Amino acid sequence: MAYRIQFTDDGLNDVKSLPKNVRNSLAKELKNKLAPDPVGCSEELRDPLAGWRSYHYGNYRVVFRFDQDLQIIAVAGIGKHSSQAVQDIYKKLELLAKQGRLAESVLATLRGFSAEKK
Repeated sequence: MAYRIQFTDDGLNDVKSLPKNVRNSLAKELKNKLAPDPVGCSEELRDPLAGWRSYHYGNYRVVFRFDQDLQIIAVAGIGKHSSQAVQDIYKKLELLAKQGRLAESVLATLRGFSAEKK
């Protein structure tokens, strides 16, 4: 059974900022590869993003958490992995994690998902 993919507000903003061709092809990738097997096609991240996973699509990284019980993938961010720290998706999410905003956004996403199921 495939997982349902949900986006945090930041993750959704990242998707909207992608070029249309990348956005469309990435949507197919997420549906066909990530949703059926989030562990098998991604890598675990280290501190300060421990507990998060990264799916690689070309130069782009999709950073997410998943909940096996709810069968949901919560995408927190999508962006390029870059040697320029300001533009790097991991650096952006590390900053959010340090501010406590990353966990808050995922909780809000999961709450919204569980409310939809009722």
